[in-house]
Amino acid sequence: MQAFTRKIALAAALLAAGSSIGSAQAQVPAAPIAKAGGSHAAATACQDMAKADFTRLADFPTAILSASLVPAKDGVAEHCAITGTIQPQIQFEIRLPMQGWNGRYFQVGCGGFCGVINIQNCADAQAANFVVAAHNMGHVGMVTKDPVWGADQDLRTDFAGRSTHAMAVVGKAIATRFYGAQPEYAYFRGCSTGGREGLTLAQRYPDDFDGIIAGDPAFAGRLGAIANNWDAHHLLRADGSEVFTRPKLKVLADAVMAACDEKDGLKDGIITDPRACHFDPTTLACPEGQEGDACLTPEQVKTAIALYDGPRNSRGRALMPGATPLGSELSWSGAGRRALAEGYLRYLAFAENPPADYDYRSFDFNKDIAAVEAQAALYDPVAPYQAPDLSGFAATGGKLIVYHGWADAGVSPYALLDYHAHVVARAGGPEKAQDWMRVFMVPGMFHCRGGDAPNSFDMLPAMVEWVEQNRAPDSILATQREGDRIVRTRPLYPYPAVATYKGHGDVNDAANWKPVSPKHYPDDRIDWIWAPK
Repeated sequence: MQAFTRKIALAAALLAAGSSIGSAQAQVPAAPIAKAGGSHAAATACQDMAKADFTRLADFPTAILSASLVPAKDGVAEHCAITGTIQPQIQFEIRLPMQGWNGRYFQVGCGGFCGVINIQNCADAQAANFVVAAHNMGHVGMVTKDPVWGADQDLRTDFAGRSTHAMAVVGKAIATRFYGAQPEYAYFRGCSTGGREGLTLAQRYPDDFDGIIAGDPAFAGRLGAIANNWDAHHLLRADGSEVFTRPKLKVLADAVMAACDEKDGLKDGIITDPRACHFDPTTLACPEGQEGDACLTPEQVKTAIALYDGPRNSRGRALMPGATPLGSELSWSGAGRRALAEGYLRYLAFAENPPADYDYRSFDFNKDIAAVEAQAALYDPVAPYQAPDLSGFAATGGKLIVYHGWADAGVSPYALLDYHAHVVARAGGPEKAQDWMRVFMVPGMFHCRGGDAPNSFDMLPAMVEWVEQNRAPDSILATQREGDRIVRTRPLYPYPAVATYKGHGDVNDAANWKPVSPKHYPDDRIDWIWAPK
């Protein structure tokens, strides 16, 4: 079946490593494949995994640091928790159920600059008896600032995607040793940097995973040097103070909602597609020489215009495929953008790091774009001037779900649609592309989560069904909660279809919505400075 090439690759890696504990020379037949949906028990004692030798694993020598038996608790079965390090210093944790393994491997992505092992984000898959794994992308550090480790080129390479691939190889090798059988299917899920990891896997390592869920993919090269930097330049004054107070952001957000809410035919506090609305911030300008609680200062008007328009050089050339969307205002943060932009510019953006006193405001949007191209080509799934090529992933039978919040201020949803449009063009049209890739846009959702709209959903069951039963997801249920109370539900449909109210029944119940598609399939490709040539 479609996962066959992945199993051959894993078998080759295991044979290169040797199968017996402490032996470099052992050559044994490849392990059988565990049946997905089955109930497989461990073939090795958990404590014995601490003595297992993975240092000879081809390309990714690995040291096991600990193997601990964790008793069943809170709906999670008894499992073996293994920690280790992959050369040079990729730290990871993998959890393997002692009984009832379902034959599937699950790996979670990271966020920001990573530097942590967020195994807790595997909780749902672990509760369903997947083998689960997470890693720190090759370094120890803070998620949202100061990636000082970027002075090391090997660590940059791991952050760019090697570490995610390495974890997949090592995680499946450990599972195979533990159960005496290879995982039949492998799944990946991540948002933000994790979304970038997912698209990188699909492009560069198409044999690693059968199903990939990538949310709000944050391309580090485009964002750190350009988009986040542009936003920080405008949202912060030179002294570091915020241009917008929280009350003034609410003034702006309320005005945008009033102008745009009903463009989709329903007044419900959710903007279905911000592209359908035009809003002019100058309409909120305070009278000359005055400032009030319900209007914007000239500085605030100028900042809003700059964000909605997106990064440009002095000649007016777009520097990003997209801009900050209408409806995202309540998540604007100059300090947050500065932390990401300055961290990237000081430690990751240039071939050689600038002096220690470098300031993000030193970046010249005219002269310095060319200087950050090479590193953008390293980190981003799609290099400058190139179009995405996922043909290898499609050819192996892989399935890809990508989702994005329409109100994401940190990573423009327009950039994802530009990416998707190029994938569709290369695939030969939307019908062919939807055979293996589907995009779900989430109205009102901020970056990966949040927003006053249904923003919680579980795409893993839909992905498993698509991969293993060839039933593609035609809708995903999104839920909005306040504490334990469900506020409203709404269906998400594969782009370009949108959820439309049927005209009767509770507007907050997903059952009263239906998909509506545009008459003509949109071409969302954007002309910008690094657009494919």
